Amino acid sequence: MREMAPLIENECLKIVRRRRFTVIVAILLAILGVVAWSQAQQLARRQNRDWRIDLEQRVARYENRLRREGINPSWERAMRAELARLRYHLDRGIDPELPTAPFFARGFANVGGFLLLPLLVAVLASDIVSAESAEGTERLLLTRARRRWKVLASKAAALFIFTTLTLVVGGAIAWSASALFLHPGGWDAPVFTGFVFRDGGLVVEQARQLPLWLDTILAYGLEWYAMLCVASIGLLLSVLFRSSAASIGTMMAGLIAGTILTRMSPDWTAGKYLFVSALPLADYYSGQAPPYDGMTLGFCVGLLGAWAAGSLALAFAIFTRRDVV
Repeated sequence: MREMAPLIENECLKIVRRRRFTVIVAILLAILGVVAWSQAQQLARRQNRDWRIDLEQRVARYENRLRREGINPSWERAMRAELARLRYHLDRGIDPELPTAPFFARGFANVGGFLLLPLLVAVLASDIVSAESAEGTERLLLTRARRRWKVLASKAAALFIFTTLTLVVGGAIAWSASALFLHPGGWDAPVFTGFVFRDGGLVVEQARQLPLWLDTILAYGLEWYAMLCVASIGLLLSVLFRSSAASIGTMMAGLIAGTILTRMSPDWTAGKYLFVSALPLADYYSGQAPPYDGMTLGFCVGLLGAWAAGSLALAFAIFTRRDVV
């Protein structure tokens, strides 16, 4: 471990020097700042409204949409799950979307985990090895005295560190930006979790009440696991491609195309085995309907683990056998 520490430190300095993480923080600041401000404006327009009336109107809109024919099956599952969740909160007199900074920060785990955070992690991961070719240090990297697996392991460790920082900084920015416009307190507010989507409907028998702070930790923990999977796949692409542009482009195209495919092609059941379909773990934990039947939270965790393990194994196998010439 002592031998690895200088290597990891060196890789962390490389990431900082390339300013990838600085760009990511700037993007998070811009996006979350605008979204927090828009939330505050929306709250100001309906500050005298009763939250129960708002939820009842949303329930009525979902019911009207479900009566229409020709609805995308994936969207229909999502609407039915959301409808059951809203009714559950209405029956118990608890607002599921309190206009507070802690609820905004909690929601970032769901919204950001869908596409924003995977794309930002892809920016970090996809050139961590291929950038050595662009900078002209690839031959030096592969012929140095250190064993190759240690070199790649240090890069993976540095990548996982900055992946973790991306999620932590994102959550901190989400709370601090929203605290400028919304109430900053309320971490002990009650929330319901444990909803399970099964047989085309939401099962509420296993739902339980948790304080918001604990529910937030669980949601961010699941998204952290999912982001590590994205980082592992990005590391593999960075090993495969010598061009940073090709690596980043392939990763982003895979994330965007996979997301569209899983949402727009619900009949293609093989899509449930794509890592992209399992990425929004915080959504599935919250009871949102998955794009395909049978995608339980446990299935998605195992699927992402298999993708991450396979990607890391292949990346190490290729990197340690790469021809220097």
